[in-house]
Amino acid sequence: MKRHRTRFSIFAFLFLFATLTGAVRADKIDDEIRARMKERHIPGAAVAVVKNGKVVRLKGYGLASMEFSVPVTKDTAFEIGSVSKQMTAAGIMLLVEDGKVNLDERISKYLPGTPEAWKDVTVRHLLTHSSGIKSYTSLTGFELSRRVKMEGFIEQLSPYPLEFTPGEENIYSNSGFNLLAYIIQTQSGKPYMDFMRERIFRPLGMNKTTNRDPRNIIPLRAEGYEWEDEGHRGRDGSLTDLMGAGSIVSTVTDLIKWNAALNGDTFLKPESKKQIWTQFVFNNGEKSPYGFGWRISDFRGQHLIGHTGQTAGFGAANFRYTDAGINVIVLTNLGESGMGSLLATRIAKYYIPSLSLKSLKPVEEKIPGLGAKLGKVLAARREGRVEEDITAESLRRFLGTDRAKRETERMLPFGAERKIEFVETEIDGEMEYYDYRTETAKRFYLWRVSVDKDGKLSRLTLVEEE
Repeated sequence: MKRHRTRFSIFAFLFLFATLTGAVRADKIDDEIRARMKERHIPGAAVAVVKNGKVVRLKGYGLASMEFSVPVTKDTAFEIGSVSKQMTAAGIMLLVEDGKVNLDERISKYLPGTPEAWKDVTVRHLLTHSSGIKSYTSLTGFELSRRVKMEGFIEQLSPYPLEFTPGEENIYSNSGFNLLAYIIQTQSGKPYMDFMRERIFRPLGMNKTTNRDPRNIIPLRAEGYEWEDEGHRGRDGSLTDLMGAGSIVSTVTDLIKWNAALNGDTFLKPESKKQIWTQFVFNNGEKSPYGFGWRISDFRGQHLIGHTGQTAGFGAANFRYTDAGINVIVLTNLGESGMGSLLATRIAKYYIPSLSLKSLKPVEEKIPGLGAKLGKVLAARREGRVEEDITAESLRRFLGTDRAKRETERMLPFGAERKIEFVETEIDGEMEYYDYRTETAKRFYLWRVSVDKDGKLSRLTLVEEE
């Protein structure tokens, strides 16, 4: 009997130890999320982590409404921005399976009134940002308040020339996904959002996913905010009509269902999902970073299929690390670019330690002395000046922007660079970029730089920090 009690005590101790270890890990993630939210002034966030099909984290942080002190919960509805694109792409694939859409058909077959300049643009080009059609979100006349219909959208966009030959390269184009939404309408005979509800949202149990239109009454809808002049502001009410490019409101619980459906075998055929998650091949045979509504990459040894979303007052991310079986979903109500991605990446590192910046291996510099130039530029930036002799005019303009100044001020408390190491070369089309990891007393950073023909730094982007 005594031996059995001892054995039981050992098992009880091990169980307690495992439980406490899990709790410590969970607390560290909570601390990380709250620290980053405080540092970046994010009012609220909803977070979900799914590991091998099991939900291991589902939680709300901060406030959905600062005015009324309403907390974020797992059921808070956020605008998901361009995460909507993967759903629009799925809608197109359902019509492909129905035999109503051909991916390599010219879009003029499905859309009335398209200009001659678009004659070689196919459905596949729209899905992969390789059509060359100018993105309308940088133009005026497409505000949500105008309620532009399909004919008006095509007519207003038609005068703008293609930015490149279809299939030759890619430039992110919201226009392509609005046109895909119109193809869904013409080929299904139903309004875009009605089709999405009937064929995707309701069958998958995504009952809280809908159109973001401000006129709609959406239970538990979060308010969107911006950080300006050292304080929070309500988002600008003059919204662009995003339709198939980013018009969806959802919750982390619904997005868990969305990802589960993609992992299963009852929603979309295997061949459809294979095409969605295959990188587009340009006319010259090189691979694009895009599939159909998803960005596809190998990220520090992990196959990553994901996308971020950004609208006025909101930021989102849906990242699928397929090798590790980890899916991280983050929804936020701050409009500053990259907040969803920032939180999602930081969270993923707790489940996949190899993603840490600390795991990067330094290599020999591609351009000898570039790291030293970067160090001088960063040191000058902290002191509020510019090293004009080693920076191109384009970078000097950027360093003078309010955004760059705010970024510098935020980073000052973390100290000066005590180590700068070259880690990787990045190729994007004809452009070559160089990634450097810098280390201060309190933080690691990953900087991406480019140089002009004279060897001067022409671009400086903070890609990641931890």
